Amino acid sequence: MSTPQQDFQKFLDQQRADYRRALPKKMAHIRALWHAVASGGETALPAELERLVHTLAGTAGTLGFHEVGAAARALELLLEQATPAGQVPLASQRAEIALAVDALQASLPADEPLS
Repeated sequence: MSTPQQDFQKFLDQQRADYRRALPKKMAHIRALWHAVASGGETALPAELERLVHTLAGTAGTLGFHEVGAAARALELLLEQATPAGQVPLASQRAEIALAVDALQASLPADEPLS
């Protein structure tokens, strides 16, 4: 019979595993939004991108993906500065944001078996 703490740890481990499996899809969505924002797409997209990155930064850190959380937070800060009121970032800002998107991609855990 397991203890409540063991049950909670099992639940948390499952949440981490599920989240880890979802990270590539989340990253693909972020990339797609970024490409749309960078090309001057729909005006609501910068806010949607910022919200998605903000959520990723918080959840990743909470679930123990600290490198992902830090990279997402750095991207979030750049987006906040570059896209006030949903504006499209300037060309000079786009290059910096593109690098931050790449850094976020690189921070994702490698495809290795989950424990």
